[in-house]
Amino acid sequence: MLTIALCFLLHHPSAAQYPFSIPTEQLAAESTSQNPQDEELNSFSSQISTDWIWLDGRRLFQIAAARNLISERKQIVQENLQKIQRNYLTSDQVEPQVEIKTLNNLPVLSVNNQNLITITSLDTNLRAVDSGALTTDIQNIVISALKQSRTERQPQYLKQQGILLSGILFAVLIINGLICLLQRRLYRSSKGNTASTVDFMTRLPTLNSWDGLNTLLRQVLSLGHVSIWFAGVLICMDRFPYTRPIKIWILRSLSLPLTVSLVGVCTYFMVRFSWALINRFALALTVSPLLTPIVSRRLQLRISTITRVVKGIAIPIWGSIGIIVILILFKVDVGPLLAGVGLIGVAISLASQGIIKDAINGFLVIAEDQFGVGDIIKVEGFTGTVETLNLRITQIRNAEGQLITIPNSEIKIVANLSSDWSRVDLNIPIPYECDLDSMLDLILDTAQKMAEDPKWAPEILESPQLMGLDDFSHRGPMIKIWIKTQPLKQWAVSRELRRQLKLAFDTAGIAIPVPQYSIEVNNHHRD
Repeated sequence: MLTIALCFLLHHPSAAQYPFSIPTEQLAAESTSQNPQDEELNSFSSQISTDWIWLDGRRLFQIAAARNLISERKQIVQENLQKIQRNYLTSDQVEPQVEIKTLNNLPVLSVNNQNLITITSLDTNLRAVDSGALTTDIQNIVISALKQSRTERQPQYLKQQGILLSGILFAVLIINGLICLLQRRLYRSSKGNTASTVDFMTRLPTLNSWDGLNTLLRQVLSLGHVSIWFAGVLICMDRFPYTRPIKIWILRSLSLPLTVSLVGVCTYFMVRFSWALINRFALALTVSPLLTPIVSRRLQLRISTITRVVKGIAIPIWGSIGIIVILILFKVDVGPLLAGVGLIGVAISLASQGIIKDAINGFLVIAEDQFGVGDIIKVEGFTGTVETLNLRITQIRNAEGQLITIPNSEIKIVANLSSDWSRVDLNIPIPYECDLDSMLDLILDTAQKMAEDPKWAPEILESPQLMGLDDFSHRGPMIKIWIKTQPLKQWAVSRELRRQLKLAFDTAGIAIPVPQYSIEVNNHHRD
């Protein structure tokens, strides 16, 4: 769906209304088809290449030549310019002597009796000016560059740049110090909110403090340390003619990894920022004084599950956008590529119908709130706590610690043992010889005292219900009692109730009946 949408946006018919949306190659092709007489000229123009002439790490002017000759011509012009610079710097001459000669009907620029460059028709076509104007422009550029190169090597200038360099380094240290202080402040702020973070994690187990905006800001500041030092070093190198070419070489060599790294870091931060916003939004939804404890907890589990699924979707979305941005930066036409990826996606979806079924069933499980992360469910003969729930699979952890993975399409009938509330269903045997009404009062009184205990009152939602005599067994009459509890608290409440009933029976001198067997041995003696 993403690739189809991007293809639609990149190749929408309305784009034809804007001249800049038509690629240059397309215009050239149309021009060639409409003017067959210019086919030879266009073919020749496609073989022309350009490059820059540099001095002390600064670009001066462009030259043009055939694609297979551009590097050779650039090398010759660069060597001539360097010789002119060395001779000019070692001489006492203040103003460079520039002459314009003519050789083979072409103007030749000479500086201090040293030929620099021959102005060709390709150079004039590149600038769309005549040879005289181009020669004058290059002359002025070269004279200004030579004067500046001499000025930059004077002791007074180097001293000034040294002072400026010290100021730059001092500013970098100050900025990094401020970043450190801000990082410490953010760390103390996050440490001071430990209680709220623990409560936040209790309500939404899938969210943790590492996903917060506070931590994201600390990560951005950590990256800022490296970036500021790197930028400071480059600025310092740019102040001196001896180190400026090194700066240019570094930027050229690291252009590809820097571009990829920058897009990768931005993609990572966008993922982290999305997660932080999702956490904040989920927390805002779960905090409401109008919600009852049961509804609030159920809402928290549901939001926790949806949050985990949305986080899982955010990674491929931002990752795809990052890859597309990298391709665009490297001038790759992503339209056909996205169309091909879309077709491949359709083909894979047709061949992977099981995955589609899993995704649809997983979406229905989440939308209908059949169960969520943290629930205890019984499905396909397995019982355990839901640890992972996404559009593809459900993972539960059983009582033995085994992690069971079930495709969502295989989930037909599921029993949620912790949805909304739970119940203690306890059968208590009493002796046949005891007074039934007294035993009923004793059991109900014990359960009522437990429900009023401040330790157990939050776990018990309603008063215990004594259902009465439920059955007769070989152990004795069975008394049934129900207690409505918080989800997943029925086992803890039932264990505590058994403990208190045992103590109450011991105090009353009543023995809990157990199965008894009578064995008779007949011994007949024969005379």
